[in-house]
Amino acid sequence: MPVYVYRARDGAGELVQGRADVGSERELIMRLRNQGLLVLGIETERDLSVVMNQQGSLFNRRVSGKDLAIFARQFSVMIKAGLPAVQCLRVLARQTAHRRLAKSLERISNDVEAGDGLSEAFARHAGIFPQATIQMIAAGEVGGILDDVLERVATQLEKDEMVRQKIRSALVYPSIVVCVAVLVVAFLMMFVVPQFVQVYADMDATLPVPTRLLMSVSHATRTYWWAFLAAAVTIYFGLKAWWATSNGAMIRDRVILKIPVAGMLVTKTSIARFGRTLSGLLSSGVPILKALLVVERTIPNRVIAAVVRDALEEVQEGQSLVVPLRRSTVFPPMVVEMLAVGEETGTISEMLSKVADFFEAEVERTAERLSSMLEPLIIVFLAVTVGFIVISMMLPVFNLWTMF
Repeated sequence: MPVYVYRARDGAGELVQGRADVGSERELIMRLRNQGLLVLGIETERDLSVVMNQQGSLFNRRVSGKDLAIFARQFSVMIKAGLPAVQCLRVLARQTAHRRLAKSLERISNDVEAGDGLSEAFARHAGIFPQATIQMIAAGEVGGILDDVLERVATQLEKDEMVRQKIRSALVYPSIVVCVAVLVVAFLMMFVVPQFVQVYADMDATLPVPTRLLMSVSHATRTYWWAFLAAAVTIYFGLKAWWATSNGAMIRDRVILKIPVAGMLVTKTSIARFGRTLSGLLSSGVPILKALLVVERTIPNRVIAAVVRDALEEVQEGQSLVVPLRRSTVFPPMVVEMLAVGEETGTISEMLSKVADFFEAEVERTAERLSSMLEPLIIVFLAVTVGFIVISMMLPVFNLWTMF
């Protein structure tokens, strides 16, 4: 019997969390409603062995959005053709080249064949399939429109993957230049500068300040490289541990939003994901409270996710979705006004889709702008750094020439 973890609110509006060992998610929902609780979210608790089996070897590559989009598109076509879900899943498990995805699909088909619901079987593999996808499948299963929902899932996953690829491609060249810059500077400090140190030591002359400074840095780098490495590793894991806390993650995400251009890119990406995910969920028939709960979990930036959480709480109390978004400084007025029109005309799903389209195009332009800004800055930094090293090493030679 599965164990469920639930979040709900009582009549006073207080948050209630707990675990329950019941036969199905539907049974748990009825039990909580009989207790006067408003259900916010339910997840299947998976034990450690199941999680390890899903993740497989450490060398298994993650299931990308592209892999999931291809699966959803093929699943939709097969369902539309009238094939049973179990047969579709077995065929897709055999033909996919991704081993981890194939194993998950095989387990899902076995669970469905054993009598579990399709969404319930997918929920056991939440480490692979996004929460939004699982909730949309659940809505499509209940409404009898699984093929249409799967097509929406595929479109949504393709859009998300396209945005990620645009950002990655815009940052590839700057990343390569940074790596080359670090390697060049390290090579000069470790191997080239020490050669000049030996020459100047034999001259027994007073060296210029920049030369002495550079020689000291080179000596420290060669002698205490292990200390610098240990300090870098300590700082990295220390920050990572701090960012794993709620307070640390909130401060980090707040700082990220204030970084010029980069903060704008994160904001636009989050708004695009908010619009695309919420539109897909509402179009699939997912209730708005559950949809907002899923959207909150899909937004990686804690500051923007907190705005969505406030919207969820106010909608739960009967308020408009627009009010908390208008009150925040994250969502632009254009987005708020479009959603206000959507609420008044009953076309909020279509408006959210238009918002997502607009901001996905904005993400592409902002990523290109960020790349075009970073490239010259990195090149100038590299030129200044290497130029300082070369001039510092040649200054004593110039001084000697002026003496003769």
